[in-house]
Amino acid sequence: MKLVEYVSIMLILSLFALSSLLALFALHNPAYALIFGFVNILGATFPPTKTLIDAHNPFVLLSILFGIIGNIALTIFLASLLYGFLSNISLEEFWAKQQIKSLKDHVIISPINGLSLEFASLLKKNGIKYVLIDTNRAKVREAIRSGHLALWGDAAQQNVLKLANLNAALALLPLYDYDIKNVFVTTAAKSANPQCRIISRIGRIEDIPKLENAGARRIILPEAAVGKEIADFIISKY
Repeated sequence: MKLVEYVSIMLILSLFALSSLLALFALHNPAYALIFGFVNILGATFPPTKTLIDAHNPFVLLSILFGIIGNIALTIFLASLLYGFLSNISLEEFWAKQQIKSLKDHVIISPINGLSLEFASLLKKNGIKYVLIDTNRAKVREAIRSGHLALWGDAAQQNVLKLANLNAALALLPLYDYDIKNVFVTTAAKSANPQCRIISRIGRIEDIPKLENAGARRIILPEAAVGKEIADFIISKY
């Protein structure tokens, strides 16, 4: 629970307690006092019979005042929860998930970065379907709007790989900047599907055994590939 939500709940409960306590001084009945405080927080009218409560009693007036403040706080709290819920709903993401469910012989790529988008572009040109995975929801939504199939989540979690339809995938490409993350993703994928083909990025040559032990079939060292390409370009000019 977020700190703001916790503080909001404590504030509402405190106002409810104050409203009920003040009502108790006027009603001298704990049950009626609790009901009175509760309906005050909800913004309802109490009691059904006017003779039960003296509306001019200062304790009743203070109880109603705290109830009104509590009702405002409760309304704001519920509105913020509803906004948070609706903001997490995306029809684009929902439709992307439905399409991912039916994929077969596709490639799963994570995370969304320059290298993964380059791979995605090459796969698209060759008619190979793919899914991008990232923990950054903004990146996922941007990728979907750009025409990619993308999924929000952590590729190191088996449930996320299941959503990406790992069992029907052609291969998985962990392309994180950090070798340890690529190891985690590879390990999770092999646990979920031992037959999965994994082609992983590597940053340090000394970490190659870790990825191989985790189950990576092929390992990519982008810096080495770029260096060779630059060297070939320079040599071709002489």
